Amino acid sequence: MVFQLDTEDFVTPETDDVLLDLAELFDKYGVRATFAVVGEKARALRRRGRWDVIEALRRHDIAYQSNYHSLHPTIAEQLRDSGWDEGVEIVIEREEPGLRDLEEIFGKFPSAYIQPGGDWAPQVPYAMGRLGVPVYADGIFEPQPLWFCGVLAVRYALYFDERRGPEPGYLDGLKARFEELYRSLLGGGGLLVVVLHPCMLRTDEFWDAVNFARGAMPAEAKPAPLCSEEEYKARLRAFEEFLSFVVGHEGVEVITYRELPSLYQGAGVELTAEELGILSERLTERLSYHVVGGKPVSLADAFGALSYSLKTYLEEGVLPESVKPPQALGPLEKPPRLERSFRVSVRSVAEAAAEAYERLVESGSIPAEIRVGGGVAGPLSFLAAMARAHLQLLSGSAGDVEIPATSEEPEAPGIDVASRVAAQWRWIVFPEGFRSQRILELTLLQLWTLKPAAPRA
Repeated sequence: MVFQLDTEDFVTPETDDVLLDLAELFDKYGVRATFAVVGEKARALRRRGRWDVIEALRRHDIAYQSNYHSLHPTIAEQLRDSGWDEGVEIVIEREEPGLRDLEEIFGKFPSAYIQPGGDWAPQVPYAMGRLGVPVYADGIFEPQPLWFCGVLAVRYALYFDERRGPEPGYLDGLKARFEELYRSLLGGGGLLVVVLHPCMLRTDEFWDAVNFARGAMPAEAKPAPLCSEEEYKARLRAFEEFLSFVVGHEGVEVITYRELPSLYQGAGVELTAEELGILSERLTERLSYHVVGGKPVSLADAFGALSYSLKTYLEEGVLPESVKPPQALGPLEKPPRLERSFRVSVRSVAEAAAEAYERLVESGSIPAEIRVGGGVAGPLSFLAAMARAHLQLLSGSAGDVEIPATSEEPEAPGIDVASRVAAQWRWIVFPEGFRSQRILELTLLQLWTLKPAAPRA
């Protein structure tokens, strides 16, 4: 279990004391929380001389919740029309200073990036990985960790509603939901993230809704309205009761995001010849990630492995005994979509695969289009053809294979990614009617990198 504390209100000074109370509460129960601190919140604590709060948080894990959270333009607003490379550079330029400030103030580099509200853009997880942040939390993801653009991505499973905490029956319902989630993970184990907004223990409205809703950007932000001291104490007691319940629960270990990467196998994968054959069979049935021999394989992994395997056959006359594909992004531009299928020789597929592999290694991304047998195919259609060509070579034949007409939109089994992206845009901070076709397109393209994270043995 991870307790994720979204530490964001840098406008209301009274919320500083909440952090001190919470840190001491976790100390009391002998567990560490992950405080997901906004860059400006950390700087505000320093400006206000709250070294008591800073020292208390240093005993816990520090994650990063962006440099300025809800100030306009937010990350998604700034990346609304950006391409991939441009967007990555924008994220690095605006977010690296916040990461460095947290490292300086708290004496440790942040363990994770927590998405502010609905401020989603796919360049952010990748940019965080480049900046050395290995975990991305919230956004469009699932309660169990996935790999996306080279980082571990996860979403909270349970939300402690700060204002409802003291209500009769609320804690009973929350505990029952916890038990339900716990039982669902028995046998295989798993992760449960509980999210809490410390500021909302002390205030009756979110600080950003008060100041920055619907695109507003006041010259001077005003503090959020406070609840009474009595109400604050009641909310804090309710959370302590839930914390005590969790800490005392059999079969539950409280960790932080800092420990999370050590509990899962890395993003890289190595496939034996037999496993690559099994993967090829499965790709002819469904073009999505697969788990082969207990090894999660993304579409990008599959493309790299099959293109290398066919390149090796073309050059050496035999398929390799094992393949370790390079880490790669999905296509960075929208691929062409075939109107109708066409057939080519296995040798033509192998020749095109060899060229595609070289382009993948050079660019670090899946080519957006592949020339094969006098035609042009998108990468998903070509991946299907490579799988069929590989199976033919395994069987000892080398006839023609079909380049199928596909949608060129990778599947994410059980997840409607487009709907999840659109749901982000309902965040109250965005201007009315905010949406971004570019962010949606780039997200779908990077589903090439998506796959479950496998726990270490």
